[in-house]
Amino acid sequence: MNGKLMLGAVTVAAAIGTAGCAQPGGGYGYGAGANTGYQTQASGTYQAPAGSVFYGRVEAIEPVQQQRGASSGMLGTVIGGLAGGLLGHQIGGGRGQTIATIGGAVAGGVAGNQIEQRATGGMETVYRVHVRLDDGRMATVTQRQVNNLGVGMRVQVANDMATPI
Repeated sequence: MNGKLMLGAVTVAAAIGTAGCAQPGGGYGYGAGANTGYQTQASGTYQAPAGSVFYGRVEAIEPVQQQRGASSGMLGTVIGGLAGGLLGHQIGGGRGQTIATIGGAVAGGVAGNQIEQRATGGMETVYRVHVRLDDGRMATVTQRQVNNLGVGMRVQVANDMATPI
C-alpha cells in the first residue's frame, strides 16, 4: 500500500471514529439530566452502588424525545466515509489528492450519518420516571418502556429501571 493511500485510510478511520463520538447518547440510568445518579433533596446526585435495589412510589412519568444512541448512526457514517474517501481519492494528484481524500471522507461520513438518521427517524420516545424512595430521596430513571407503571404505584428501582412490585 503506498503512502498516500495509507494516509487516506488512516484519515477515513479517524473521521469515522470522530463522527461516531459526535452523536449524543441516550444514557439510561438514574438522576437528573445526565442520568448519572440519584437526585437528592439538596440538588446533588450520587451514583447508586452496583446491584442496589430501592423501593418507592411513582410521582410522575413523562415521555421525552431524545436522539437515538450513537450506534444507530455508525453504519451510515462508515459507509459514507468510505465512499467519500474513495471518491475524493480519484480527484487530482499529489497533495491535492490527499486533501480531497480527507475532505471526501469527512463529508461522506457526515452525509451518511445524516441519511441514516433520517431513514431511522433519528429521535425516540423514552420515559422519565420520577420515584419518591422510601427514605425520602427522589430517583429519576429514564427507560424505553413504562412497563405498566402508573402514578402512585409501588415500584422497585434496580438496574436502571423502575418496575412494579
